[in-house]
Amino acid sequence: MKSKELKTHNIPVDTPVISQIDAKPTWAFVVLIAIGFISFLSDIPKIYGSVTITFALIALIYMPRVLLMEFYYDYFVIYNKADKDNCVLIYYDEVDYWFYSWGANHDYLYIVLSDGKQERLEAFSKTLFESNMNRFMKEKRKKNIS
Repeated sequence: MKSKELKTHNIPVDTPVISQIDAKPTWAFVVLIAIGFISFLSDIPKIYGSVTITFALIALIYMPRVLLMEFYYDYFVIYNKADKDNCVLIYYDEVDYWFYSWGANHDYLYIVLSDGKQERLEAFSKTLFESNMNRFMKEKRKKNIS
């Protein structure tokens, strides 16, 4: 098994990142900025647009970026939210199957490796996680897991 837990500074740097999943909703803040600018063109009071733009800019600048996953050509990396120095590097060919479990309180992405080891990542968007996982390992998706 080439998949392993390692320190974040030991991730190979020879291949470019294809896709990333982070917890900072950058696109939502950009939409808020656009809405703020649109409010200047409409009959909405200008203070609403100013407050919206200010809030979105402050959030974009000062809200930390929490990286959850990175996808490369041959492998992907799952970052540990509790310990920022550790991560898990998993090769696509060593994944037996994966599935997304969602509920009212928690969403999780489960990845089961061919040696039986299981990785669980707390998730927040079924669409975002499934689209990225399907992009790289669509044939290994397992449905109807309770």
